[in-house]
Amino acid sequence: MNASAIKEVLRIPYFRLFGYRPQQVSAETWDRQYRAGSWDYLDRIDNLGGQLTVFGYCQYLAPGSILDVGCGAGLLAKKLKVLPYRRFLGIDLSAEAITEAREAHGDARTTFIVADAEKFTPESSFDVIVFNQCLYYLPDPLDVIRRYGGFLDGSGRMIVSLYDCSRSRAVWSLIDDHVDVEDSMTVIQAGGRTTTKILRPR
Repeated sequence: MNASAIKEVLRIPYFRLFGYRPQQVSAETWDRQYRAGSWDYLDRIDNLGGQLTVFGYCQYLAPGSILDVGCGAGLLAKKLKVLPYRRFLGIDLSAEAITEAREAHGDARTTFIVADAEKFTPESSFDVIVFNQCLYYLPDPLDVIRRYGGFLDGSGRMIVSLYDCSRSRAVWSLIDDHVDVEDSMTVIQAGGRTTTKILRPR
């Protein structure tokens, strides 16, 4: 292969050459990171943009019920609590994160449970299901989107938000042809770009 051909190959996105590869993290690693405060930076001013796009869409949709998949320590729940939802459920693989979320943000209408997003089945449907910065940790994002589509209320929507990187671009490439996108918003903050979409699986 000559130098010109090598340069052409290097221009091809990584995921098109090697396929989608999730950023797999064990529950034990998540727990250790949350105990160490490794994710506290997400609550800083320079990380508001992506969260506020999710908030804005939720405010517009005015859901009575919200499922937050991969909720972490409840950072998004903290912002959404000003909305008049009746029921909010956050799920996460990390028991440490869920403990933090319950202690800081749990109340009669806002609950959190430890659950594996790939296996979780809720007891009832939701008006809005949020995947905030979590799909690139899952082995099959399209399968997750399709499965959770069955957990939406009749007119419900999903909100997917992903920080721009090669892995998130791979996720969008996997799911975009299989969903109807109602709206999309991209924000740039502190040198990073986040895209958030309202969608429904077909």
